[in-house]
Amino acid sequence: MESPRLHWTRGRSDEGDGSARTLEWIGIDDAGEPIARVVRIRGPLRWGWRSYQAVALDDEARLIELRPRPPEGAGWLACVGGQVVGRAALPLQAVRTAEAALTG
Repeated sequence: MESPRLHWTRGRSDEGDGSARTLEWIGIDDAGEPIARVVRIRGPLRWGWRSYQAVALDDEARLIELRPRPPEGAGWLACVGGQVVGRAALPLQAVRTAEAALTG
């Protein structure tokens, strides 16, 4: 069975240095409902000799959690609903991971 293709649109972006960098892609089904997200994790944060990633706990990224940097270094999370279904190094890889999880 083929993975469903969602309609992807840009979500939040970071305009801190003058160039807009996309931090989030939102997957919308044919009915217009957002059902998947691909989110870039920024970081790492350094505290002494330790390195941490900041992970958003809510949609507006007002609450964050600091987690150790993942060993594979994949900076994009693929999410379906409220569950992380995979990681990827590039946003398109994370998009395909989210779409594959919907068939699975």
